[in-house]
Amino acid sequence: MELHSIFSEVDDPRRNTLLKRHTLSDILLLSLFATLSGCDTDEEIEEYGKNKEAFLHQFLWLLNGIPSHDTITRVLNAVDTGQFAACLYRHSRYLCEFLEAHHISIDGKVLRATAQAGKRNSGVCVVSAWACEQQLVLGQCKTEQKSNEKTAIPALLDDLDVKGAIVSIDAIANGPAIAKQIVDKQGHYLLSLKNNQKNTFEQMHDYMMSHHAGMRCDKSVDFGSGRIETRTCYVTTCTDLLEETLAWKNIQSVIMVHALRETDTNRQQEYRFYLSDVAESPAYFNQKVREHWSIENQLHWQLDVSFDEDRCRTNTKNGAENRNTLRKLSLQLPRGGRLNRWMINIVSRSDEKKPDGTTTTLPRLYANTALVSAFNLVKVRISIFPGFVYHLFLILSPVLH
Repeated sequence: MELHSIFSEVDDPRRNTLLKRHTLSDILLLSLFATLSGCDTDEEIEEYGKNKEAFLHQFLWLLNGIPSHDTITRVLNAVDTGQFAACLYRHSRYLCEFLEAHHISIDGKVLRATAQAGKRNSGVCVVSAWACEQQLVLGQCKTEQKSNEKTAIPALLDDLDVKGAIVSIDAIANGPAIAKQIVDKQGHYLLSLKNNQKNTFEQMHDYMMSHHAGMRCDKSVDFGSGRIETRTCYVTTCTDLLEETLAWKNIQSVIMVHALRETDTNRQQEYRFYLSDVAESPAYFNQKVREHWSIENQLHWQLDVSFDEDRCRTNTKNGAENRNTLRKLSLQLPRGGRLNRWMINIVSRSDEKKPDGTTTTLPRLYANTALVSAFNLVKVRISIFPGFVYHLFLILSPVLH
């Protein structure tokens, strides 16, 4: 996928006048490179562009130099969120090359700095669909004002291709309607059971707590961050004895996970309950339940810590959602699953037309070659890819110099 093609289907929201001095692709690609290289504000994006203008001229038009931060702000606030998010999905599908069976985790994240003073739950909430194995964002949906994930999750599922995938959701929005929607799209579900499904939760809780000793189980032990966590997964397929669960389409398995956390001074335990339409082993469900939380560890945590998202106060028009998409695209550019996907392909050159009609020869820079900017430009978000940065730099250094 060529770099310029990432944003090729995004319509320019600006009017075609003589005052339009910068192409849309230049503004979006500059913002993408700057975000990947450590810039958090539009002023930093402009400064980044000025400092690295000579390098950027290798693959951006920049007919009138670097756009101002005001121009960058206006464009990011005005670009259509659906079209901009579709760029992220196309890049994900290009990298993903879906297997027949894959795991999609769905969860929401609130952009805390966008909340209005004195108004509870007023911050922008974006629900994301995350491919756990490939660590890619497959879709997202912003919740409506005065709403929550209950309305956003069904809308997101409508846009997703879940055929053959197992979809895990740990949210209050779970219910028989969500299960039916996933099955109708030829997918499978692993849904947590909350107190909003009171009768089902109470019946399942009482049955599993009194009968789990005779059920199949799987135990896993993890140690990290100064604590030992033991997770024991119990599974039963006797759903006929739990009549409340029959409302969930194609219900096959009832799962209970007992999580025990131990530190030097504390000991905590909790029980979590899940429903699924697949009949698998306890080890399978124990892995999937654990895998679900990669959306928190690999996506939401990175957005907060690496990109400082919770301190971004932008909440004008489409600004918050578009910047969230930009961060996610920056986050997954270095990820391709294989090293050869990160290698740059700048040797082949082609004649291309400039926006003013003239023809020039430009290097062909491909989508994942944005990683080059991370080494050649300002600073790298080391927390995104810590282990192999040094070795990758050694591989790329002959090309960069």
